[in-house]
This record gives sequence, structure tokens and C-alpha cells, in this order.
Amino acid sequence: MGDEAELFALRNAVYLGNYQAAISEALSINPSSEAVRVSRDFFMYRAYVELGQYRVVMDEVGHGAPAAVQAVKLLATYLGGARDAKDMVLLQLKEWLSDPQSQQNWQLLLVAGMVYLQEQDYKEALKHLHQNAQLDVMALVAQIYLAMHRVDLARKQVAAMQEQDDDATLSKLSGAWVAIAEGGDKYQDALYEFQELGEKYSMSLTLLNAMALCNLHMGRFEEAERLLQDALAKSSADPNTLANLVVCMQHMRKPPDVVSRYTNQLKALAPAHPWVAKQLEMEAMFDRSSAQFSKA
Repeated sequence: MGDEAELFALRNAVYLGNYQAAISEALSINPSSEAVRVSRDFFMYRAYVELGQYRVVMDEVGHGAPAAVQAVKLLATYLGGARDAKDMVLLQLKEWLSDPQSQQNWQLLLVAGMVYLQEQDYKEALKHLHQNAQLDVMALVAQIYLAMHRVDLARKQVAAMQEQDDDATLSKLSGAWVAIAEGGDKYQDALYEFQELGEKYSMSLTLLNAMALCNLHMGRFEEAERLLQDALAKSSADPNTLANLVVCMQHMRKPPDVVSRYTNQLKALAPAHPWVAKQLEMEAMFDRSSAQFSKA
């Protein structure tokens, strides 16, 4: 792709989770062509989406914007909307993907895959993505395989990415996430990979949480807590950091009031977070069991 060198810093910042830095980088770029301009806007608006600033994307992207950028607006609408808005997005995606030309637009395919991954409609996602050789799309396919608990397929996908570009940030990140899924002595391999990326570029919330996760799996709870506190210093309102911190503190047998403080903060900030949903499900099960014993 022609924009690789021109947009390297921007793309890398998005991949590593340095979203604010990505936006600053995007605003400093003077594109050399229309194709570069489209790619720049695609990654910039993706960074806004990752920061949860859906309204910015929805307000700024007009009807005349290129399909790749319109796709990010659709993603913002999906993530920021209620169920009826999500259903509307799914219908729009179906319409766009029915056009044979859509297979030439990897940005549109990537967004479609992200939406279908959220929907847990893995079959539909893979139908559109599995043959695409764009590294960004291949990385998403690896994520989908991990969500399906098909670590074997994810590993094959990463091998194909490494064959295409072993040094690419996406190849290294995908390899590390697969290593975590494989477990055992692979946790240490993943930790080294995340650490190396952080030292080479800059340490992001994503990388700090990933490193903490490796340490949690290896039972190094003090080190995991240190990394998570560093992440919290970067953003006190990041749901994943709070969820990982709650789990870490429970393992460390921290006082219940300390754990509750972070739990309550997480519930208030992100009521739809997977950890919160699981916690509420477990509490409901406990309450039902309690009621049954009381009757007995």
C-alpha cells in the first residue's frame, strides 16, 4: 500500500492503543494523495471510536465521505447506539457487502468484521474476511478465531501474517495474543513481546494491561498490580484496567472495601462490560440459590 511510510506512526499508534497520540499524529499529516487522505481519516476516526467519542465521528463524517470513512461512522453508530440502531447498522452493512466491489475495500471489510465480532456472529464475519490478505484484516481474523476458542486456527493465521511481514506490529501483537491463549510457558513469550513493543514505541494502556494479564496468569500478582496502577495513572476511567485490577486484588486478598471501590467504579463507568455482566450473572445465581435454601 502506498500510505505505509506516510502513515506508519499513525497506524502504529492505533494498533498499540495510543489513541490520543494517533489523533495528534493524524492532524499533523499533510496527505500526498487522496488515497492517503482517506486512510488517514479512517485511522483517525477509528482512534476516536476507540476512545468512545462516537459523537465526534457521527457529527464530522458527512454523507459525501469515502466508503472507508463512512464505515467508521457506521461502527460509531453501532457501538454508541441502542439495539434498534445496531440492527439498522447490520442492515446497512448487509446492503454494502452485497456489492461485489465491497471485497476491494479492506477498510469496509474490517469494520464489518468488528461489528460481527461484537455480535458474536463469527460465521458471517469469516465469510467476508477469511480470504483477505490485508494485514489489518488478517489480525482481526486471528481475533475471531480466538473468540471461537480455535487457538489452532489463530496460530495458523499468525503464521501467515509472519510470512507476509514478520516485523509488523500487527504480526507481533497477534502472535502475543495467541501465545496467551496457548498458555503455559507461552505467557512469558507474550510478556516479552508486549514489553518490547512498549519499549520500541511507547507504553499504552493496551500494552500495560496485556503485560499485567501475562503476569496474572503466571501468578506474579504484585507485578501485575504495579502495571495496572501505571495504567490507571494514564487513565482512571479505563474499564479494562479496572476489571483487571479487581481480579488482581481478589487474588492478592486485598480488603473487601478496597476491591469494592474499584468494582463500583467499573459498574458505574461501563455497565455493559463483560466482567460486569458476568459478575451480575453470578450474583443473580447466588441470590436464587440463597432463596431456595431459605425456603428449604
